Amino acid sequence: MTEKKVKPLNVVAVFAHPDDEAGVIGTLANHADKGDNVYAIFLTRGENASSLCCSPEEIIKIRTGHAKEIEKILGAEYRLLDLPDSGVHPSVENANKLAVHFKEIKPDIIITWTQAPHLGIGHPDHRYTYNITLDAISYARYKNDDHTHQPHREPVGLYTNYFAIGNPDKPFFVDVSNQYEKIMSVIDVYIEAYGQWPVKDYITAQLMMHGRMAGVRFAEAYNKILWRTAQPYLY
Repeated sequence: MTEKKVKPLNVVAVFAHPDDEAGVIGTLANHADKGDNVYAIFLTRGENASSLCCSPEEIIKIRTGHAKEIEKILGAEYRLLDLPDSGVHPSVENANKLAVHFKEIKPDIIITWTQAPHLGIGHPDHRYTYNITLDAISYARYKNDDHTHQPHREPVGLYTNYFAIGNPDKPFFVDVSNQYEKIMSVIDVYIEAYGQWPVKDYITAQLMMHGRMAGVRFAEAYNKILWRTAQPYLY
């Protein structure tokens, strides 16, 4: 009997700045290893990173180099858009810039920032990335003469990375126990951008905490916002 071929999923992570994806690297690696098409789209090029040297133009070159290195580690495609770092704001124009990519990629699953109310995680660029992503899912459904690709009207699973502080919702866990080395390898690429923050210790502790809650060694945690077709697939 011939085995039925499973169509690869199109998985897209949308964040504000390169290095924001630290909490979802294992999930992206899971999907890439499975043979899915994995993309990371950043609304900015991260040119305001205060921990990096140099001018904004030179920082953009550094960030672009980081993206190319990580593409090789994960087997994913990284895209850096041109919204201003620390100037991300929801608008029809900005949502349409992202919607163009959604029309091209036709995502089954989208992962993005949560709307955390506190500092750090709740950086304005992070909060507004959620709004822009949600709007772009809608705008990708519409025909637009300025867009090359046809509308994407299929159901999309939307997930946000989970943070326990002030969040009463129960998280959805993804087992990333087999991806720890890749997660650390990606963080190594970004390490200078994180400055003095002990990011490896923080991410490891977070993976272990979520792993204990999920009954595995390491896990990443999400909120499910829209989960129509994607619920069985984010794992």
